[in-house]
Amino acid sequence: DGSEPIFVLLIGSDARPDEQVSGARADSIHIVAINPAEAKMTIVGFPRDSMVPIPGFGTNKINGAMANGGPELVVETVEEVTGITMDYWALTGFRGFDAMLTQVGGLMMDVPFSVVDSAAEANLQAGRQRLSGDDALAFARARKTLPSGDFGRSENHGRLVVAALAQFQKEFTSDPSRLLVWVAAGLRNASSDVPLDQLMSLAFTATTLNTRRVANVVLPGSVGMNGSSSVVNLNQTELQAISRDLEDDGLLKRTNVPPSPNAQLLS
Repeated sequence: DGSEPIFVLLIGSDARPDEQVSGARADSIHIVAINPAEAKMTIVGFPRDSMVPIPGFGTNKINGAMANGGPELVVETVEEVTGITMDYWALTGFRGFDAMLTQVGGLMMDVPFSVVDSAAEANLQAGRQRLSGDDALAFARARKTLPSGDFGRSENHGRLVVAALAQFQKEFTSDPSRLLVWVAAGLRNASSDVPLDQLMSLAFTATTLNTRRVANVVLPGSVGMNGSSSVVNLNQTELQAISRDLEDDGLLKRTNVPPSPNAQLLS
């Protein structure tokens, strides 16, 4: 009814073609917090190598939670780390992500800087353009040529969400029946615990959000080593400040918005 914020955990699986999407690592994890009353949204990304307590499995990289307990354990882990109760979760993988965007006709996006990364098969120039499903996936996967690596990649995932929201709204304004096309693309290519009637309500809520007022942030931290493995040690002070601020209304005060991990490329 708009009186409380809505928290959705978006999960991107690293599953390869011969692997089950829900049984692989969760290499993309984002809280999407919606404040219906103010028509605003916040996206908070977790670097995939963040060392966190995973219920029942000790402290480990957050992306391993799904391999050990499916999307439900990812939700439980994020709730443990942030103290915020998730209302819903949604999960997709490489093929599902590509197919979703292909089925809505590609994604119009203002690519903020050139992204060239052979490992991700990305070769995108800066500027407004329509990305195919393949191109959007390449943009989402690129990290090796970003100065901040996975931190920057996580922020780019948020950019894709905002671009999709803006396109959805534009198409809905021109033709309200497009809402059904977008919902169908999601239902075919993602799994979720959102009941269908609530999914439709969320879709209509999405038409009202101000895409120019979205805070897209990545939890700050530092890169370190755990044995021979590279890990991210989250800044616990900032993690707690962001979590507490987000919990009450789904919004962040300006003082709790960390710098963009891609700031170097945006200057």
